[in-house]
Amino acid sequence: MNEFNDSEYAVLIGNLLHDTQYIEISNMGKLAGLRKHAEVMVRKILDIGNSKSLMLGQVKKKSSNAAVNSGMNNLGNELSDRLIEIIGKINPLGRDSTHTQHTEEFSNEEVESVEDAILDLYALIFIKYFLDIQVSIYSPPQVLKMFSLLPPIIRYKTWKYLFEKDKKNIQVADKLCLSIIKLFNKEIAYKWLDDNSETIKAILYPTKYEIEKYDRINSIEISPGIYQAFVSLNFDEYNNMYDLLYAKISDPRTSINESGKMYKSFEEAIEHYNNYKRDMIRDNSKEMMTFYSLMDFVYLGRKAKSEINNI
Repeated sequence: MNEFNDSEYAVLIGNLLHDTQYIEISNMGKLAGLRKHAEVMVRKILDIGNSKSLMLGQVKKKSSNAAVNSGMNNLGNELSDRLIEIIGKINPLGRDSTHTQHTEEFSNEEVESVEDAILDLYALIFIKYFLDIQVSIYSPPQVLKMFSLLPPIIRYKTWKYLFEKDKKNIQVADKLCLSIIKLFNKEIAYKWLDDNSETIKAILYPTKYEIEKYDRINSIEISPGIYQAFVSLNFDEYNNMYDLLYAKISDPRTSINESGKMYKSFEEAIEHYNNYKRDMIRDNSKEMMTFYSLMDFVYLGRKAKSEINNI
């Protein structure tokens, strides 16, 4: 059995996060820990359990590691190439940080580049999920709501990749626009919309039947036979995606977490995530159970900001 088991790595991930995120250590020590964290992330992505060996240098096409080959085949060519690209940003610095031949301290910029690449690994987990479920306006609203409880940088990296892959996907365009507001600000969101205006205007607008279906999926029964819609995309008010997204950027409600006002990091977001998870009604479908497990994994070992202050 190759399968990655989250619980087997819970202690290790918690220790790695403690050492690389929650206490002050040298950049050399931090890079060594980040490399190890990246290795755990690769195990998760390729579904390689602790019964099999893995080194980051083995993450390549036609690897000498049979478990890596199997995982890469399951990931597919495009995402395998993306994984190799990300590891190429992590492994050289991480490897040097563990070798005694490298005697000088590493710069903050070098550490930040590796940290950013690890965020790319987090995003890759969700990119694969959304490709697998073929995310659309009919995707489970609970998935999209829970996904919004991740740091804006993870959401931005995920939706940006998916938008580049399919610029006709309404849900992806909408969520990328929102993630830009959350990570950056509304000014940059307006610029993104303007830069992509022709592409956005060319997106095929849903039909009346498709809008009704979307509204049903995004409704809850508040009393017998009475439903109330909680829609993110108000299709009825517009006739094209450009105007809809422009209005969404302008809407005061999208200012709530503009530029990460509510949360930017895992440590700031975890309380929101835990509160939502406690109150939500669980959907036991395979699609949702897979998503729940991914969300639990990315928050594994994370501490709230209030806890960190007491370390």
